[in-house]
Amino acid sequence: MTKHAQTRPRTPSTLRRAAASLVGAVAVAVAVVAAGGAAATPAVAEDGPSITASSRIGSNSGGANVRTGPNTNSSSLGYLLNDTPVTMQCWVDAQLVFPPLSDYPSTRWFKSSTPAGTGYIHSSLVEDQTSVGRC
Repeated sequence: MTKHAQTRPRTPSTLRRAAASLVGAVAVAVAVVAAGGAAATPAVAEDGPSITASSRIGSNSGGANVRTGPNTNSSSLGYLLNDTPVTMQCWVDAQLVFPPLSDYPSTRWFKSSTPAGTGYIHSSLVEDQTSVGRC
């Protein structure tokens, strides 16, 4: 009998990421073939990369509130669903938040630009975090 490695549960979020990875790999393969077999060089703007990584909402509950301050008592600017892109600006240590209000206990909050406006999101609810300084 063959043993099979355990795999992560297939959720809509993980399936979207897997599909995006596959599409990216196919695009690279097509670019290599179009370049006559040589690896294509990514386009870079004069002041840096033309494409930047984006952080996004990722929560066990399916989304996150963007708050006016770094605590759960601050009013919400809006509720963002998982995979909504956000731009992290800086971080601050403030209110300690425990599950179920967060995915893990932490005092870290990120000030972020979002579709709901600029506000604070608990660190446990942001995936693909980028390196930012203290506020």
